[in-house]
Amino acid sequence: MPCDEAPVTAFDILGLQERYEESGITLDAQAEYILNNQLVNYYRVIWLIGHHWRADPKGNGSYLLPYPYEGADPWGELTRNLWFKKFTKHDWYWRTNALFVKAAISDFTYDNLLMIPIYHPCVVDHDWLKDSPCLWNYKLRDFAKETDTRGYAGHMTRTGHQLFAPLLQKEIFKRWQISLTIDGKM
Repeated sequence: MPCDEAPVTAFDILGLQERYEESGITLDAQAEYILNNQLVNYYRVIWLIGHHWRADPKGNGSYLLPYPYEGADPWGELTRNLWFKKFTKHDWYWRTNALFVKAAISDFTYDNLLMIPIYHPCVVDHDWLKDSPCLWNYKLRDFAKETDTRGYAGHMTRTGHQLFAPLLQKEIFKRWQISLTIDGKM
């Protein structure tokens, strides 16, 4: 998603505008969106797989553990500590998230899905997913670290997105023979 440090992402640079984005959305909600909208039947999908900082057990967007960034929530620090340092470290958490992703990609192939992990460790490292032909094991946070383009909270800066766009352009052509141009609008 665009942010202050990168208002124009690699996807914008390549002209990929038809997107579904919601900050912090959980993998189960992402998988449900893919399944409900039958994306596999109509599109070639690029799915960024990251961690998530909210829980949506009802599946209706009423998040169990929402908290705003920048310390605006007096319970934010406690929630972050419980969520990141406790819940997300449990095996059941990783197993269920791997199941969500596996369910969503069951009908996908190399020809219609490109999964890009954002963080490491990531759910795509799970044995059920790690050998998927859909996976482009090119973790974005590692890329930002290697290219020294990390900004606030490790997110890729504008320069990082500019460096990543040609790599993504090449991968999309390799997989799908789709030629994308760098639009140059920065």
